[in-house]
Amino acid sequence: MVDVKCLRDCELQNRLENLGFSPGPMLPSTRKLYEKKLVQLLVSPPCTAPMMNGPRELHGPEDSDDSEGVLQEQQASESKVGLSPKGKTAVW
Repeated sequence: MVDVKCLRDCELQNRLENLGFSPGPMLPSTRKLYEKKLVQLLVSPPCTAPMMNGPRELHGPEDSDDSEGVLQEQQASESKVGLSPKGKTAVW
């Protein structure tokens, strides 16, 4: 494995970026944190999101278009917080 303490600041930053981590400024106060992060990423790289290969198929009611049900839920939640359906605050 790479000895992260021997890397120059720009090398450390580049290696972090190549592993998908976006470091902030490389300062004496942050360098040890970034060294530790690089070691973590080298030992256990982050998971990537699964790729979709095609259009998603509908599988039952959870995927159906239930716009009316969503609208009713939204109106119910707005009335609980004191909002009218038009988004204005109700005066009590």
